[in-house]
Order: sequence, then C-alpha cells, then structure tokens
Amino acid sequence: MRKNKNILKKGMILAAVSTMVVTMAPAIPAYAYGEADSKTGQAAFNAATTESADYQNWLTGTWQGGIQDFANTNQIALTPGSTAKDLGFAWYSKTKGTPAVMVWKDGAKSGAQIVKGTATDISAANWQQEAYAASNKVSINGFFEPDTKYVYQYTDNYSDNGDTVWSDEYTYTTHATDAFSVILTGDPQIGASGSKSDKEANDMSIAQDAYNWNKTMQKAMEIDPDASFLLSAGDQINESNAESEETKKTRESEYAGYLYPSVFRSLPIAATIGNHDKDGSDYTAHFNNPNSEDNLGSTGAGCDFYFNNGNVLFISLNSNNRNQAEHREFMKKAIASNPDAAWKVVVFHSDIYGSGQPHADTDATTNRIIFAPLMDEFDIDVCLTGHDHTYSRSYQVQDGNVIDYDLSKGSVNNPEGTLYITTGSGSGSKYYNLLNYTPYYIAERTNACLPSFSTIDFSSGAMTIKTYDYNGNKYADDFTITKTTDAQSADEVIAAADALVNSTDVAYTEESMEALKSALASLKELKASGTTADDPMVSDITTNYGTANDRVAGYGSIANDDDKDSTKNRFKKGISTLLDKTIYTQVAEGKEENLSDYSADKAPVVKGIDEAKKAVVNAINALQVKQTAPSGNQNGNADQSGNGTQGSTDQSGNGAQGSTGQNGNGSTGQQVAGGSGNQNISTSNVGTGKSASSSASTSKSAKVKTGDVNHGGVYATLGVLGAAILAAVLGMRKKGKFWQK
Repeated sequence: MRKNKNILKKGMILAAVSTMVVTMAPAIPAYAYGEADSKTGQAAFNAATTESADYQNWLTGTWQGGIQDFANTNQIALTPGSTAKDLGFAWYSKTKGTPAVMVWKDGAKSGAQIVKGTATDISAANWQQEAYAASNKVSINGFFEPDTKYVYQYTDNYSDNGDTVWSDEYTYTTHATDAFSVILTGDPQIGASGSKSDKEANDMSIAQDAYNWNKTMQKAMEIDPDASFLLSAGDQINESNAESEETKKTRESEYAGYLYPSVFRSLPIAATIGNHDKDGSDYTAHFNNPNSEDNLGSTGAGCDFYFNNGNVLFISLNSNNRNQAEHREFMKKAIASNPDAAWKVVVFHSDIYGSGQPHADTDATTNRIIFAPLMDEFDIDVCLTGHDHTYSRSYQVQDGNVIDYDLSKGSVNNPEGTLYITTGSGSGSKYYNLLNYTPYYIAERTNACLPSFSTIDFSSGAMTIKTYDYNGNKYADDFTITKTTDAQSADEVIAAADALVNSTDVAYTEESMEALKSALASLKELKASGTTADDPMVSDITTNYGTANDRVAGYGSIANDDDKDSTKNRFKKGISTLLDKTIYTQVAEGKEENLSDYSADKAPVVKGIDEAKKAVVNAINALQVKQTAPSGNQNGNADQSGNGTQGSTDQSGNGAQGSTGQNGNGSTGQQVAGGSGNQNISTSNVGTGKSASSSASTSKSAKVKTGDVNHGGVYATLGVLGAAILAAVLGMRKKGKFWQK
C-alpha cells in the first residue's frame, strides 16, 4: 500500500528519563534470551511455581484463605482519561445504585471533590458464587495536576444525606508529561496455564497465573516506580467463549485474577482487546476506556479507543475487527486530537511482524494486510502487539520493507518506517516456540520461558524500550529512537523538492536545477522500488472475513496437520503483495517453501534512503538564482499613504537602484542584492494589528538543513516583483490621489 504522509513528525529537545534497574537472582530456572523449547520451559516454570513455598502460603492464606481474593471480581480498575488531567474508574457491585468517587490532594481532604457516575445493569457471577448486578463507571475530567499525590475513595451508592458508605482510601500519583514512562505487558491470559480452565471454585490455573501476574506487576513497579500507566497488549483472560453461563463464570473468575494485583488500585490500565477478550461484554464492564463513543472497530467486547499524555498519542485498536475503513476513520479522529504529537503509539493485540509459532506465520500475515498500511499512512512511530507469547523487536518497517539502518548502537535517529514490538507473556501462563526461521523483519527475538514486561521512557526527543523478566533481569536488549528538531521524512523532502522544480516564480540556473532533478529522481526511484500498489485483497478480506467466502480462513487458527507441522511452515501463497513480502518471493498458492527460500538476500530491504534524502537536500541548498542585472543607473523615490505603514525595497545590480516606501494595511520589507545570488527577505504586518515574520537566506541559493526544507525561493519572487514595481513607478509622478506617467 502506498504511503501517504501528511503528518509532520515533530521532534523537540531531548530530555533524559532515568530508569532504576534492579537485579535479583531468579527464583526459578532462567534462560539467556534466545530460543527455548516452550513445552520444556512451560513445564519447568509450572513446576517451579507450584513447588514454591511462597506460592503455597499465598494460595492457602490469601487466595483461598480468609481474604478469599479469588472471589473479588469487583476490584476497582483505574483507566487513563483523554488527557493526563483526566482519570476513569470502573468496578462491579452486587446492587445497583449511584456510583461516585471522592478525590482530594493528599493531606487536604477538606477540599475533596465528589463526582458521580453511571451504573449499568449486568448479570455476572464467578465460580466462587459471587454475583454482581451493576457495572459502575466514574470519569473525573480536568482535575489532576502533574507531580501530585491524590487520595480517593469510591462508593456503590452515593447519598446526599451524609450516610454514604465509602471504600478504603487509595492513592493515585500523577507525573510530569514532558518526560514520563509506562509499563508494557502482553498476554497475561489468566487461566491459560495448562491451556484450559477446570471450571471449579479452586481453579489452580487461575490461581497460578494470578500469582505470577502479581509478581510481574510488583517487579515492574519496583523497576519503574514512577510509571504513569500500564499498556496491555490484550488477552487479559483466557476463556474466549462468552456464550454459556459456565464460560461466563470462568471469565469472571479469571478477571478476579487479572485485577488481583494491588498496584492496579493506583496504576491506570489501558487494556487492549485480545482475541480471548473479544466476545464478552465483561471487558467493557470492567474498564472505562476514553474516546470510545463512536464504537468504531467494535466486537462484542468493545471497540477502539485513544488518549493523550503530554505530547504522546496512544491509540488502541481492536484487531479482532478487520474493517480497515473503520480503523482509518478512528485513527484520523485520534490524530486530530493531538496533530503535533511528538510520538504516535498504536497498540493492538494480533502481532503482524512477530516471530512466534503458530501466530506469526498464520493470522499475523493476513492481519498485516489490514493494519500495516495504516501504520504507514499515519506515520506511526511504534506499534505494540501481543498474541505471540514470544518477544520480538523488528527493524524499521515501511510498506513491508526493512529500512536499512545501523542498529549496532541500539538506537536509530529520525528513522523512516515503524518499529514493531511484540510482547511476551505477562504471567507465564502460556509460551510458544519461535518460528524455525528468522523472518527478514526481525531484529531481535526471544522466548525465554519466564514472565516478562517492558518499560518505555518518553521524552520529546527520545523513546527507549527496556525489557525484563519478572525477576528483574534483562529479557531483551534496550532500544532507543531519537528525533531531532529538523526531522523530515523522505516524502516531505520529495514534496518540497517537487514544489521547487514545478515552480515558475523563480528562475534558477539550468545546471543547479538539473542537479536537483537528478537527485530527486534517484530518491523517487528508491522509494518506488519498495512501494506496493494498492492491494485489491484488502476489500475482499474485510468483506468476507468470518464468512463462507473467507479466502484466508485457517490463518486465525491452524487449519490442518500440515499447518501444525513446524518443519513445513506452510502458507497460502499469492494472497497479497504484503503477504508475499513475508516470504520474500511470490509463488503459487499452496506451494510449500524450502528454508532456502527464506534467505536474507531475498529480503525486501530498502538501502540508502538517508543518503538519497540528503542528496536532495544538498541539491536544494545548491540552487542558484539566475542573475539579471539592470543596465545604467536609476534612482527614484515614491511614497504613498494609506491605512497603515509599509516597508522598503532596495535592489542593486550593475547600477544603483532607488527605493520605494508605501503606507498600507500591512508592511513588507525586501532586499535583493543583485549580482551575488544572495537573498534576505522579511515580512511583517502592522496596520491591522497582526504581525508575522519569516526569513530565508541563501548562499548561492536558499539554505535548507538536512531534514528541514525551508527554501526561500518563493520569497525571492517578492524581491523580483519589487524590482519590477520599482521600475514601473520610476518616471511616474503623483497627481492628487493617483499616479500618472
């Protein structure tokens, strides 16, 4: 799909954000990051958990003990609001009343604010025989200040009579928005250990996963205590069926495990919808997501949502919905909410550039057709996904191609394309093997069989992702994207160069213009070599998904024994050009590939994009304006009065030139030095009370920084026009209110 970048990447001053790293000896067998056998690793991990004295004490004393946390499906969950000033709350209650939240700055309860919300009828129960009648939601907007500690309480039924029964007190601390951090997890999938729930009150799968999920979150907060919120890449729970009463009970029991960590009483959760979440209304009942009222990208669970934190835009897409048009409409709205965002981050569940089997070679390939073009179209900096139960980091990817950068230092500056991160398991409930080949787009991958999480530091000039296991040890390499204030994409440079080539306002020397045209042609050719034409399969896949006419049926779940055979990596070929790029070459549908067909020399890699972009910028800088020096000496003056003040024009060539002063509604001052090819132009408005100024200077031509095309050629035209006007008025005289020859 052809990329259309209309959004300028805004780079600002780099601000450092430090992250404390805590190293502890692992409590269970640890693996160096890299490849592990998931079955062996899963068995070892499960055994280490169940045999742990700490787990057994927690199981009998807390989870199943007098506290009976396994029954607490009504735990409150905080969610990010539209901005950092806002916050959402959601919880279950056994009766329906008037929900409310009381919040105040720490130490100032006398100034507490009470905000009422809404209660929605539900019929929910878990395997512990706890039943709930209402889902309560409260949104507090425009209240929270940065770097401030707040205290809150909530109630199921607020009364103006003063007899309201409030919950315990909990704290919520805000942080700065110019530089902040978040925690990223994927696929806790509570209840998946052993691949199924036993649908009993004392479900060991749920208990084990809740225990390890809590350990992961505790360690994450230890490493990043100032995290602003949690980004979840989906699959909060395991039971995907939400039709029968039995499965509904299982889902609610699993939500009790997911919401168990006490950190969630203080840490907001931005929970993306996974394929195991997608069918149950319980997802929407448990979370109060912002900006979801348009219901775009919806399934039974919920829909797309977005929010802003400072200069970072976060967009969560429901990848279970394959309606590309709906997601595009939603992303346009989200970007319009923060058009100058320094960073644009998209989160959805189904990985499209991952490395875990079976997902990366099945549904990921077709989801790529739907979602990858959107990442390109809207110039998304990083795309965060789950589903794979393995960790991977891509190279920079654009239109299915790897953009070639030197990543040896663990960073990239002002890159083209999008970085794709696929998370591992947040709880260790399920692991997958890595593909038995390394896809061309993968820069790093691991399935070390331990729960994992990432921290992401944001500033205006840098974004750094760090990944750990739940013992606090490094799970993957750190990686940083930096931006500078003059960052511009290749598409933006091409647009600026095209404007100069096609303009007739200024006459440039043939030699300098031909040099620009040549550099521009090379850059365009390089871009075109990696550009896929609009894919006709998108409409087909979107329209027929889930029907009898679904041409890619079987990608979402392994369709046959050959597909399950990890030695064959069987694909349906010829589905789309983006799918073809996954396997490097176009082949006939149904043909099996040999591993030799995945050789690196066949990978779609775009090399030299930075060099080609710089060549165009340098050619713009080298443009020379044709000089037309006037003959003889001319001197003249003219003055005209009006409603405001105007500036002056001075031009010198082979002779001396005069000046023109005018009074009007605005002012324009221009100076053209003839014969040198240098131009200095400034503009200001005075008479109307508005003012503006701009300048461009050229040595041989207009100055253009690398990645910052700001050419002064258009303004040079004003100087030429000023000289023409001067020549026209010379020899004219003022008679009354008019000029005459």
